[in-house]
Amino acid sequence: MIKIYHFPNTRGLRAIWTCEELNVPYQVEMIDFSPEYRLSPEFLRISPIGKVPVLQDDSITMAESGAMVHYLIDKYGNGKLRPETDNPKYPTYLEWSWFAEATFTSSASEIIRHKRAFPDDINAEVINEFKRRATFCLNALMNFLADKKWLLGERFSGADIMMGIALTTYARHVAEPFPPIIQNYFDRLSDRPAFLRTKQAES
Repeated sequence: MIKIYHFPNTRGLRAIWTCEELNVPYQVEMIDFSPEYRLSPEFLRISPIGKVPVLQDDSITMAESGAMVHYLIDKYGNGKLRPETDNPKYPTYLEWSWFAEATFTSSASEIIRHKRAFPDDINAEVINEFKRRATFCLNALMNFLADKKWLLGERFSGADIMMGIALTTYARHVAEPFPPIIQNYFDRLSDRPAFLRTKQAES
């Protein structure tokens, strides 16, 4: 069975959500999130940089949430959650999947890192700069979505899973209200039964 090492409200939600959408059995292993445990030899044997999530599937071990989503879809999806590689929408699926993590979430993540590294000396200018970058990304997403239901139009995909968790990160750490287009999209994501089960899995 797939095992997902996780801590609440982190990117492990992507792997859990993907399993829920695909009805793939999995087990969640909640970890001690303290630096002492995450940087211990025990955990570093599982996660080389001491971060979650980590996914184990038989002999496979992965420690990158976006790669987990694509791996699970490719291995267990049977055509669900992504277009075929010769589909004209396949590049769009890849583009927004990786925009969600490499461009959008990275800005909000810098806020988290700064606060964690300098808890007694938080620089408001640094925080505001990364909030500005994250909001710039949010506006790009809003312009792309326009009147679309999902990132690929009428079809929900792994790109929406990637983006959904990026939006939860934005909501928690940038803490600016979503524009109506984004709020409606986020509400559709949050209302999916698989997402509701995902949140239950970490409670």
